[in-house]
Amino acid sequence: MTIIKKNIIEILILFGVLMILTNSSDPVLYPDSNRFLNASLHDPPLYSSIISLMQFIFGSLNSVVFLQTLLIGFSIIFFTKTVEIYFNLNKISKSIVSFFLFLPILQFYNNLLTEPISYCFSLLFVSFVTRLIYNFNNQNLFWSSFFVIALLLTRNQFIFLYLVILLLYVGIFILYRSKKPFSLLLISFLSIFIFHNSFINLNKFIKEDTFENKNFLNSDKGIFFFTYIDAIYISSEKDVDLFKNQNFQKTLSVIFKEMNDRKSLSAHYNSRGHFSLSLKNIRDFSEILLDDLAVKENTTVTELKRNISITLISSNFDKYFKHIFKKFYDSTWLFVFIPFFMLLASLIEFFKNKSNFSLLIIFLSTFALANHSVVYLFGRVQPRYLIYTDFILLIFIFIIFSFFLKKKEKKLFKATKL
Repeated sequence: MTIIKKNIIEILILFGVLMILTNSSDPVLYPDSNRFLNASLHDPPLYSSIISLMQFIFGSLNSVVFLQTLLIGFSIIFFTKTVEIYFNLNKISKSIVSFFLFLPILQFYNNLLTEPISYCFSLLFVSFVTRLIYNFNNQNLFWSSFFVIALLLTRNQFIFLYLVILLLYVGIFILYRSKKPFSLLLISFLSIFIFHNSFINLNKFIKEDTFENKNFLNSDKGIFFFTYIDAIYISSEKDVDLFKNQNFQKTLSVIFKEMNDRKSLSAHYNSRGHFSLSLKNIRDFSEILLDDLAVKENTTVTELKRNISITLISSNFDKYFKHIFKKFYDSTWLFVFIPFFMLLASLIEFFKNKSNFSLLIIFLSTFALANHSVVYLFGRVQPRYLIYTDFILLIFIFIIFSFFLKKKEKKLFKATKL
């Protein structure tokens, strides 16, 4: 009975997981789900490999839903136990943390997309980093590295983790200042780089003769897919003169004229939500024209978008900067300003006192800011791309408030006793 009482929150989380699975374990398929069912080379291989493995063992996609939901339940339990240890949470605070971490999965637990598994890995990654900062040892370093690799192999979006991990490891080295942590941190960072890139290249090598791989090599997906749309959006027809190539000029003149007629350029409106409407117009109308231009120039669409993006953005950098700023201001500005000021305060505190707590806040704020930066610069702003960092940040803000209020109460209690 005491064991049940002691682990009542963990039991409730497992009960909640079983309840939603009992209600429905049927997978919800979206257009993007086909990429993972067909193991598209546009995506890292981990999630599609999990789907293939579960289908091979159990013969149905329901097993994938069961696995990812159970993993999320476990990650929530592990996360709450971690913060309970290091922030001395009481039962009420721990219940609130668990409840709010559980809420998002009601929306996506059965989606055949990378969100469920990425959410799980993010919670486990942050948990082990928290343990690593407060208790540097081989086990915590290994699992932190493991979940970095897992995230990198789940979504290309998590490429920002290289910068986050580098800053974290520099901070840990400053905290401990000895040769052993430096060697272990260096090995960890190199291992992350080697394993991540090895698995990506191995996946491409295995499928090198497949039709999908040939399509992948000639596709226009990549970091310039969205920067091209941004570049067209902020520019105007007069910028066609920046290109000396006649074919480039003809193609871009047609694109700018059509976007101008549709009022899909920033000069026309540029208000809240305008870019999301323009994005589809620019993307869809450009597709055939750029395919034809790639044939004429004997190059790839990716290379065309790279050249166009660099030329237009370089010439209109002030407009581009304002556009990127507007992207985050129009969408999730609160989750940029909050971590930004958290980062400033924690950096000042860290260089002053070199505390574990200030390093943890540096990590959490850079984790959120780096994710937002990647989405704003190289993607389309959607809440589901930001949940991995923003929800964890909100939970930690609540934990920090609870932690400091509790410390303040203890001091007041001691003072009144005296």
